[in-house]
Amino acid sequence: MKIFPLKSQEYEFDSIQNELLWKLAIKMRNFAYFWTTMGTFALISGIAFLFIQGKGGNLRQLFLGIFMGTRELELAPMVKFVVGILVLSIYIIFIGKSTAQAAVKLGNVANTDGNDMTHLMAALRKLDRVCSLYYQLAALLVVAIWINIIFF
Repeated sequence: MKIFPLKSQEYEFDSIQNELLWKLAIKMRNFAYFWTTMGTFALISGIAFLFIQGKGGNLRQLFLGIFMGTRELELAPMVKFVVGILVLSIYIIFIGKSTAQAAVKLGNVANTDGNDMTHLMAALRKLDRVCSLYYQLAALLVVAIWINIIFF
């Protein structure tokens, strides 16, 4: 006897549930744009710092005078710091872009009819990847801090 699996019916969210999902998608999108913008700003600032410093500019004295109150520090730690900021900014941009993609997938749940569960599961898979990126970022930061404490 052959048993044929029944096709599962798609669940359709009602208007109140769709409104909640839409609001969440908008908040996620805004969060993603904020972090993508901040990461881009940090990346551009870091590149500008390295470019100006490479040209022999006096940005080091300006930075140290404003933020550290001294001009006695070596350049090497500052360059290491900026390179760390550059790596972190690229990671933040990637997280922002991934969060924006998850927001689009979540918005599809509210904006379409007939495929709510399919869209919801796609959004949840993307959110799972984003959360994994957050865990990796946290681990990377902890390792970087310990390396900095031990070796520098």
